[in-house]
Amino acid sequence: MKKFSAVIFDLDGVIVDSEPLHQKAFEDLFAELGRKHDHGVVFSEQVGLSDHSTLRAFLQKTGLQHDLEDLNKRKLNYFLRYLREHRPIFNGLHSLIPELAKRYQLAVATSSPHQVAEVVMEISGLKSHFKAIIAREDIRFPKPDPEIYFTAARKLGVRPSTCCVIEDSTPGIQAAKMAGMTVIGLATSLPPEKLKRADLVARNYDEVREVLL
Repeated sequence: MKKFSAVIFDLDGVIVDSEPLHQKAFEDLFAELGRKHDHGVVFSEQVGLSDHSTLRAFLQKTGLQHDLEDLNKRKLNYFLRYLREHRPIFNGLHSLIPELAKRYQLAVATSSPHQVAEVVMEISGLKSHFKAIIAREDIRFPKPDPEIYFTAARKLGVRPSTCCVIEDSTPGIQAAKMAGMTVIGLATSLPPEKLKRADLVARNYDEVREVLL
């Protein structure tokens, strides 16, 4: 692969193995609302999309009338609790990220709110290695819109074409490709065949290390 000036990480499913915890948080919320078994949400179809998107799908499929922001806050409370309890940072990152930071500028670009990014940085101890953290509040349009990746490049002061993105979802891969960036699809949340729009698919961080170091 070509040489890069920056590496931009997605957060959920890339730094933290959080997709199972997101699902558990949604399931607990749906159970609280009396729709434990008939919520209608297919979680595999929601990977890489915002919580608002999943909650809108839930309300549409169930016909329930609830305030979206209230539901989002309740789901977030479940999720943050599970993050702190399980601390599911991917193996290999505590050695890989400091090494990458010596060679590249690093950033996080996530559809999650800053509150989630801060907790992940807290439980991982990796915050000092990232020059920028771009979260949901920093953009108008979520992935697959490329705005978040253009914003990350601008914050780092680099051209989008010199960035390598690590993503685990199809909306994230689409966003990064539309921004003109090179994408490594990490097969943590979806099978490799679902990540075929990426420039390269890696099964784990050992394979990412071989590409970037």
